[in-house]
Amino acid sequence: MLLSIAIHGYRSLRDLVLPLQQLNVVTGGNGSGKSSLYRAIQLLGAVAQGRVARPAADMIK
Repeated sequence: MLLSIAIHGYRSLRDLVLPLQQLNVVTGGNGSGKSSLYRAIQLLGAVAQGRVARPAADMIK
């Protein structure tokens, strides 16, 4: 299980460090970054599964 996620400079997310629990609920107004967070997590999963080309994988540390 992931304990936290840190996102720096991805789409609308500049410097986000988010502690995670077993269940997480993300809420917010329009344009607050909910979809950007979701896409960042999707990208992390794709890199972990080897479904992303190497240049994109370099974005994940």
